[in-house]
Amino acid sequence: MFDYLKGFFRNYFYEEEQFAALFLLIIAGVLLYFVGSTITPIFVSILIAYLLNGVMNFFEGKNYSKKIAFYFSFTIFLVFYFIVLVSLPYVTGQIASLLNELPAIVAFVENLFDNLMTRYPNFFTTEQVEEIFASSTSFIPSIAEQVLIQLNTGFSAIMNALIFLILTPILVFFFLKDKSEMLSYVTYFLPNKRILLSQIWNDLNTQLFGYVRGKALEMLIVGSVTTLAFLILGVNYSVILGILVGMSVLIPLFGAILVTIPVVAIGLFQWGLDTSFFIFLFIYLLIQILDGNVLFPLLMGNEVNLHPVLIILAILVFGGIWGFWGLLLAVPIATLIRAVFKVWPKKE
Repeated sequence: MFDYLKGFFRNYFYEEEQFAALFLLIIAGVLLYFVGSTITPIFVSILIAYLLNGVMNFFEGKNYSKKIAFYFSFTIFLVFYFIVLVSLPYVTGQIASLLNELPAIVAFVENLFDNLMTRYPNFFTTEQVEEIFASSTSFIPSIAEQVLIQLNTGFSAIMNALIFLILTPILVFFFLKDKSEMLSYVTYFLPNKRILLSQIWNDLNTQLFGYVRGKALEMLIVGSVTTLAFLILGVNYSVILGILVGMSVLIPLFGAILVTIPVVAIGLFQWGLDTSFFIFLFIYLLIQILDGNVLFPLLMGNEVNLHPVLIILAILVFGGIWGFWGLLLAVPIATLIRAVFKVWPKKE
């Protein structure tokens, strides 16, 4: 065993920058695990600035000066930020109302399916029905409640944390305006020879920017279209459902499955098995089909070259470690790990 470890380190850690890369990865992991929640405003601001940097590059590509591109990009951010802040009281009110009505929705759906099973006993036996409800009622309400509680907690925290509200646009401003100076602070502590680190960053930047940009656009489009469609249909809690459906695109494979449960339950509670419910269900499924088969391939293409098995593994691992946020960060973290493994040199 000792000889294996000795050979491993001899083959994979034989230059200064490899140790520097390992040190940076360890520091990043420790920060995320232990103080991730404390420095959330910084992470959020860096992510927003990272996206806005792509917007700046777009304007610069249209022959605008760097200064003009910066102000255009930051203005877009401020408009979007203002819209989010104005909508927060309405969103938190809907979440609180839905939390209060959640037990009634669960009880109604249970009774509805119980009546259906009684009416059509040839499809399911009584024991099967009881087993289905016993298993579903044990985790479905808790999942829905936890998601809503986390949403409500997050939105309420944003509303109540004045420092967070003030810090975010300020940090975004400086991260975007002085990105070169900020990066120079980081590179100052790195070794002069950093070919490996540059390769990791270039591969990660290409993959991650495409993923983050595509997912941000997909989330915005799917959430807006779903909210608008549900408002036209007169669905209760349209805004909350639109937000949940939009956020579900951030969790590959599992997001659409999980969000369908509250969507169908609220539709059944509002209309029962009426024609309006089936119209509502058709519109929702149509949005999901168009997203999966048209919008997602159009926005993402081959931006993230991760095998579906690796995506599932990342979701299970990081979701188990960090819960809801782990589900959202699973693919970006897996992309970082992939970039490291792809370019890490081995001594011949």
